[in-house]
Amino acid sequence: MNIKRMLKLSVYVFGLLICASCKKDKTTSSVPDTLSSKDFIFNTANKQITPDPEIGAELSSPTGIQLIYAYLVRNNTTDSLIYIGTPTAAQQHQYPFSIPAANYAQAKMQQVKGIRILVKHLDNSSFEGMIKVTAFTPPLPKLENVPATLLPDGSGKITLTGKASSENGLKQISIYDDYQGTFALVAQIPITGSPKSQDINYAYTYRKNAANLKVVITDNFDLTAEASIKIPLKAFNFYQDITMMANGTAAAPSTNSFFVGETGTTLGSCNVSGQESKVDFLGYCTSTSIYTIYTPTNTSTIAKNYKCGTLIWEPNTADLKATRFRVLIPGTADADRIYAAYTANTITELNDDFFGSIAVPGSSTAKFDPIVANQAAAVFNLTQAYLIWIRVPKADGTFTNQLMRAKEVNIASTAALSTMKFDIMVSK
Repeated sequence: MNIKRMLKLSVYVFGLLICASCKKDKTTSSVPDTLSSKDFIFNTANKQITPDPEIGAELSSPTGIQLIYAYLVRNNTTDSLIYIGTPTAAQQHQYPFSIPAANYAQAKMQQVKGIRILVKHLDNSSFEGMIKVTAFTPPLPKLENVPATLLPDGSGKITLTGKASSENGLKQISIYDDYQGTFALVAQIPITGSPKSQDINYAYTYRKNAANLKVVITDNFDLTAEASIKIPLKAFNFYQDITMMANGTAAAPSTNSFFVGETGTTLGSCNVSGQESKVDFLGYCTSTSIYTIYTPTNTSTIAKNYKCGTLIWEPNTADLKATRFRVLIPGTADADRIYAAYTANTITELNDDFFGSIAVPGSSTAKFDPIVANQAAAVFNLTQAYLIWIRVPKADGTFTNQLMRAKEVNIASTAALSTMKFDIMVSK
């Protein structure tokens, strides 16, 4: 029934009631009606009625029902007509009815008291009843302890953590990323048992170009809470588990003595010739079992030890880089900050500002010594002073910064076959 017709009928019934008031014997039926109804609750968050999906009742009338009018009753607001019921001839004494939710969908229900039912009988007498409706505003869910920023580790994994809670019971956790420019669903994790709290621990695999993650929790009332996580763009490439051999021998030429930071790859004694300009540093081990990282320009006296069968390496010194090294020694504010950032995987930049007041690298070598007491600006170990700032000159006079994490040094019985394993960040 449209609004115009409802208003006409409302005016009509109002007129009838005025007339009925002039006839005292017709004001109410001698046998009152019975209105049977449940108590209803309106959820202000999801706009749903319980325990049934619609407000309804059953009216029993000995006199007989001609029309019923349902008015929405709220505190501090004029009652609003929301439904007119017209029973069939078969329903005039026993009339079940329900009020479509759409009839009050736009109403402000926070102060609802109920639905007033006004009945016009066949003999023009009337009856009035009330369906009790109360408003319920559920508490919103909470999403806590989600980091504001996270970075992928070397394998592209990001561990999302946090705590979800809702007094209404939790239903679902959804993970989104924006690798396509807008947020797209990555994973939907159902929660069983409707717990009121749930720890979040999800291993997200980084997708290229993603700059943000979003975690959304949903409770049993379909209320949600969300948190966003930034994925800062790293200004460096990260290469892991690089193995670099020392100089090798004529019988066992090295395949990976020379590190190329631009690609995170290595060259060996048999394929370095002609590619010297790409090399950032190289590995070497003497008969005294001291594994050393060398700058290319400092190899004039040792180049002959890089052999490919009967051939020796004879680089053009003009093509070589004057790379410099500085071992970061814990104990100063900037060094400790860098070690903490490396451990927490929060480094995004490798510019000179990142290194703070630490003196720029100035050594042409960095030597391994397992004895912590011997650590120095040019001496590293694997337990305390294991981060090395490497500065590589560029053709235009600027520099590329690298940060090496020494992981393993294996001294072989033949020193030249010794190896070193490391992770390294290389500025883009």
